[in-house]
Amino acid sequence: MWRILFHKSAVERFSDAIRAVEQMLFMTLEQRVVSYLLDESARLGSDTILVTQERMAQAIGSAREAVTRTLKKAVRGGGRWSCSGEACAWWTGRLCTPGCPEGAAMKRFQKLPLEKQLFYSFVSVSLVLLLLTMGIMLYFDMKRQLNSLDQTISSTAAYIADLEGVQDMLERGYPDPQVSKQLDALSRNVTELNVIVIYNTTGMRFYHTDRRQSGETFVQGDEEAILQGSEPYITTGYGTYGAQRQAFHAVKNSQGEIIGFVMTSIFTADILARNKVLVIYALAILAVVFVVGLALSRGIVQLLKGSLKGHHPYELLELYLRQADVLNAIEDGLIATDLEGKVIFSNQAALKLLGREIEQVRGQELCRIFPESCCQQVARTGEATHNRSCVMGERQVLSSEIPIQGEKGLDGVLSVLHDKTEMMHLSDELSGTRNTLDTLRFFNHEFMNKLHVILGYLQTGQVPKAISFIVNSSLVTSQAIRETADCIRVSRLCALVIGKMMHAAELGILLTVAPDSYCRSDDLLMPEGDYVTVVGNLLENAIEELARQTGEVREVRLALYCRPDCNIIVCEDTGQGIPPGIRERVLEKGVSSKGEGRGLGLPLIRQIVEDHGGTLDIVTETGAGTCFTITLTQKET
Repeated sequence: MWRILFHKSAVERFSDAIRAVEQMLFMTLEQRVVSYLLDESARLGSDTILVTQERMAQAIGSAREAVTRTLKKAVRGGGRWSCSGEACAWWTGRLCTPGCPEGAAMKRFQKLPLEKQLFYSFVSVSLVLLLLTMGIMLYFDMKRQLNSLDQTISSTAAYIADLEGVQDMLERGYPDPQVSKQLDALSRNVTELNVIVIYNTTGMRFYHTDRRQSGETFVQGDEEAILQGSEPYITTGYGTYGAQRQAFHAVKNSQGEIIGFVMTSIFTADILARNKVLVIYALAILAVVFVVGLALSRGIVQLLKGSLKGHHPYELLELYLRQADVLNAIEDGLIATDLEGKVIFSNQAALKLLGREIEQVRGQELCRIFPESCCQQVARTGEATHNRSCVMGERQVLSSEIPIQGEKGLDGVLSVLHDKTEMMHLSDELSGTRNTLDTLRFFNHEFMNKLHVILGYLQTGQVPKAISFIVNSSLVTSQAIRETADCIRVSRLCALVIGKMMHAAELGILLTVAPDSYCRSDDLLMPEGDYVTVVGNLLENAIEELARQTGEVREVRLALYCRPDCNIIVCEDTGQGIPPGIRERVLEKGVSSKGEGRGLGLPLIRQIVEDHGGTLDIVTETGAGTCFTITLTQKET
């Protein structure tokens, strides 16, 4: 134990030593850890970094124990790393730079009410946009004004240089009073100009706006280029009156020789004054627009506050995510469509039923994806539909379409899809169990009756009849009864068929039900009593026909195929068939091969089938038997 304690103490001291050396020679360990985390965050493009202490220690060239102690210190410090330098880091995994957006100012802003956050945000954005816009406009206005002034002084200098009086004056070598008066008038008319000066090639002033400056020599030096034959140009220089914007233009004689030049200028102070006026106008406009922006921002904030019902956007986001989780957890499929029938929302259960991804569904017309949908009809009428049985692929669903009412009327339709496949399986199992119980109850009753019959034969000494009765009764086994109950899930109909099987067995006739038969109450397309009437008459006719015969093969085969959209009943026997003389009239009342007073069953069957829009087909062959086929289809709504 003491060795472990000593080792721990030695490690901690060694860590402290390493940390002290690093602090003395380089940056602190916290800074190095932060620098590493910032680099990793930039490299990964994420603010969450998964790294072991060994890897971090190896990367920064430190000891694992030192890194561990630094991390522990960060945790004890409340989660925030106390560091200095050019970066800081949060123990939560979020990294930021010195102006940390997660600072106190941001936290105070986040604690403000929603309307204040929105107002301050709108005002800030508006102010920035206004300042940017006004700055750009002011820049271009100043530039446009300067170009206009440059154009004025340049065109004025060109005009003066082309005057004949000016050329004559320079050629004579002395000032001309008439030219001076003309230039004085020009100076008064062109208010933008401050100075007009005419020089000869030696720099002597022949004219100056200020008469006191006439006769002196121009010593600025900006004239050298124009005297050397340069094109007219504009410069910013310093003259007698300080900083000026100057335009130079050469004066030439008739031979094209330069005999002097003209300089026109405007004081820089005047340009600044003009710019100051522009700035004042811009500030005034900015103030007016800002006040209007404040009013509009407040109105927009109030509007948004009303539309958000006083909720914070973060609250709405959280509410949306929570509702999305709830809707996706619902086992029923939910599909929301707009008034045009296009999908705007679908939960995971609906996507599973459709067998599609959300990208394949959103924005598509639901009727194309789910043809049996009535969403467009509900959108037109505003009337809901409930629990319609539909087929979606290999699954059966119950579809309900409910109109979505908004503040201004109908906004869309909500389709609720309930997968009843599992429910049908449970229902089938329950119905099968119930049918089995009913069948067993009926079978027990029939069995007791048969025992009484056998007992009667034995008590009267009719042993051969008892033996024959037992042999014929064996034609109906418990297995056959169970299979019949599994196929026919309609209690009354199943009991009828089993009863007919017992009756046929007593007569030595084998009545079987096709093993692929399937019949449930929910799939019947006419009342249950009509099915009992139709099937009972078909079986009774077949049994009566075979009972009159003595052939070795006497069988009746019954098949029931029931689906929500189509029901088929097939009854086939191995009798002699319908006599040719009555085949065409066998469905007429009173027509029968069994004698007078018969011929009511088949017309009744025909009437029931026709009342429900079905068809009755008869296929018969002499000596081979007869087959009755009844087909019922779902009526279009």
